[in-house]
Amino acid sequence: VEIEKAKASGLDSYEILTDMASAIAPGSDGLIFHPYMAGERAPLWSADARGSFFGLALHHTRDHMVRAVLEGVMYNLYSVLLAVRELAGAPEKIHASGGFVRSKLWRQIMADVFNQNVTIPESFESSSLGAAVLGLYALGEIESLDEVEGMIGDTNELVPIEANV
Repeated sequence: VEIEKAKASGLDSYEILTDMASAIAPGSDGLIFHPYMAGERAPLWSADARGSFFGLALHHTRDHMVRAVLEGVMYNLYSVLLAVRELAGAPEKIHASGGFVRSKLWRQIMADVFNQNVTIPESFESSSLGAAVLGLYALGEIESLDEVEGMIGDTNELVPIEANV
């Protein structure tokens, strides 16, 4: 249905889905999604883990399910952050990049779940730049990764919404 709406409106189907999710309050009215559709890597490391909806009730709509999926994925990422904190301490700053940061809703969910400011770089897709920088570092063209900090401009910093934390 959303793909057909996207084709008819000229929008991206993910944009339509995030619009649906944004109509639902944080917490998805008690609906929880476990995002283990093909097993899970960090921090569970289990190929046998499976996804599911928990707490599904008659009042939940497709919009609730989409919101629960977004939140479930982000809470799983948060569990990775907790594991990193145990090993290396709390990060001073969270930088996020990749396709999901194009969505204001995804970015806000991240800030709220992590209860920490999240900085989005100027370029949403930073993987290529990161690979190039690591290559320069490996070749000895730059002495420290601190030298490249200015290459990535910050365009947006999201602050957790206290009521959503």
